[in-house]
Amino acid sequence: MRRLPRLTDSSGPRKENPPPSGLTPYSPRSKRLSSLDGHRSLTRPITRTLAVEFKPIALHEPDFHAKRRGLVSPLWHTGYTCAPEPWGFADMSFSSVPVRRDPLTRLVHRHREEDSPALPIEVGLLRMLDVESCRQLDQDLRDFASPWEVYQATEALEASLPDLPGLYMFVWRPEFQFSVDSRPAHGSFPQLLYVGQAGASRTDDGNTIRNRYREYSRYLQASPESLWADTDPKTREQRLSRYLPLRPMEFWCTTVLDRSRIRGLEKRLIRLWNPPLNDSDRPKLRGRLGAPRAAWTS
Repeated sequence: MRRLPRLTDSSGPRKENPPPSGLTPYSPRSKRLSSLDGHRSLTRPITRTLAVEFKPIALHEPDFHAKRRGLVSPLWHTGYTCAPEPWGFADMSFSSVPVRRDPLTRLVHRHREEDSPALPIEVGLLRMLDVESCRQLDQDLRDFASPWEVYQATEALEASLPDLPGLYMFVWRPEFQFSVDSRPAHGSFPQLLYVGQAGASRTDDGNTIRNRYREYSRYLQASPESLWADTDPKTREQRLSRYLPLRPMEFWCTTVLDRSRIRGLEKRLIRLWNPPLNDSDRPKLRGRLGAPRAAWTS
């Protein structure tokens, strides 16, 4: 059997490649690596390594938007971001990049393994199936109201709203969207939470859409922790404080100059959509029997 020749040169046995400039196999930097791994052999220089960088946000599963903005490495499950280095030792550095999350996102991450809170929504099918009534309401809104304006319900929105009477709605639009074709359609399904009016009475000239939004700001800024409360909300204020902090929340409004029309349009919208946060004017729904339960158990 032919033996392979030893790798030697004219000056003797082949020598190891020298370490990078400024580093020796026993420099303090290499000693730290050997103490971490427990192997002295790691102090030898290598030709190609991976530079490892810790990401604080990667200690937990990141939210979808943080990943889309590039704040989180695709390797979030390991907690490392890897990039090749041409020469040197494995390098570990901690990046203290502050991560800002809104209170609702933090609570979602905290309670994600628990039972989910619910938003009770009941649709009155009778009025939804009444095509002629829906068309008449749409036509009346076109005749007596301005086109609907849609805003993100933020703290700075008040100054941009019309200082006029009209109708307004709080609409929650979840983040998930379907990819649709070229037809004019939305890929998301918004949830209408509340319908209100401003200035329906002639004696209430100061009640405008802008003023009404200012009154609801305290509910928009309420703590979303109440979503995980053990008791159900009983009053209108409790329901508003629990569900208006949902994000992203939209504020829809339309101005109605004929004040005598405002109350009737609001009532018809509430009876059509049955918003879960409204108290009055909601449609009467047929009673439903629950599943039978045993009166006692042995």
